[in-house]
Amino acid sequence: MSSSFNDLLSPLSRFRPVGDAVFNVLEGAELPEPFRGLLVHNGDMTSRLQSFHQCNIVLEVLASEVSGSVYAREVLLRSAATAAPVEYGAIEILPDEFEPELRTQILEGRVPLGGLLNASGVKYFSQPQAYFSVQHDGALGAVFGVASEQPLYGRCNVLHKECGKVFARIVEVLPSVALNE
Repeated sequence: MSSSFNDLLSPLSRFRPVGDAVFNVLEGAELPEPFRGLLVHNGDMTSRLQSFHQCNIVLEVLASEVSGSVYAREVLLRSAATAAPVEYGAIEILPDEFEPELRTQILEGRVPLGGLLNASGVKYFSQPQAYFSVQHDGALGAVFGVASEQPLYGRCNVLHKECGKVFARIVEVLPSVALNE
């Protein structure tokens, strides 16, 4: 793995060991469906997952930490209908970039970031930096309850304001099991 790709994985590295996982950087067109349709876009994952699963998406914060001006959290997005995990995410957010009320909601961790941003009318842009498959070592697959021989697909993404200021870096990983049901 290149050092620049390792940098893109830094939100994930905060919470999950990635040393023994085998990541393959892919072009968006190389992702199989339905992963390509879910990951290769410049929008938020929350609304994309809601549309795909035809239900609301709820947030479960697995872990969080504050380091200086960065609020980092490890999350599962779940189907409100079945409680099945539909995305794993590791995210670094700069909460001071937001108005006090929205900052409080972000730190409370009750609603996915994309849902909060959309509901509050914040203009932002999603800019995927890399797509990947990962043959995980168990640590990442454990959050989905999948065996290590099943590849997972994901993306490294940044969110930024109209002025170009980045306010979030995210590693988003989809479960293979829930998507194939």
